[in-house]
Amino acid sequence: MSYEIFKPSNGMAFLRGMFPTAEPDELNMVLFSTSGIHGHYFTIEECEAGEVEDVTFLVVHPRTVMLQYGNATPSSPDDFVFLKKLREASHACFAKIGIPAENSLSI
Repeated sequence: MSYEIFKPSNGMAFLRGMFPTAEPDELNMVLFSTSGIHGHYFTIEECEAGEVEDVTFLVVHPRTVMLQYGNATPSSPDDFVFLKKLREASHACFAKIGIPAENSLSI
C-alpha cells in the first residue's frame, strides 16, 4: 500500500511545526472544519468566538497519497491569525491542482 493516515497528538503544535510560516505548497495543504470521526464542522471563527474549543483539520499530501488529521486548539490571538492565514493559502494551493501554469506550453 502506498498511502498512510496519521493523527498527531497535539494538533496546534503539529500544524505550526509543519507550516512554520503558515505557507502550504503543492506537497502539503490543509482543509479545516472537516468533521468526520475526529470532530465537527465548526469554523476557526466559531472557535475564536468561544463557541467551540477546537477546530478539525485534514492535511493532504497529494503526491505521497498521505493524510494527517486532528484537532487544533488555539490558545492565543496569534494562533487564530496563523490558522486563518494557513486556511487561505491552502485554498489557493488546492485551486491550482490540475490547472496549467500561466507560462506553460499547451499542446
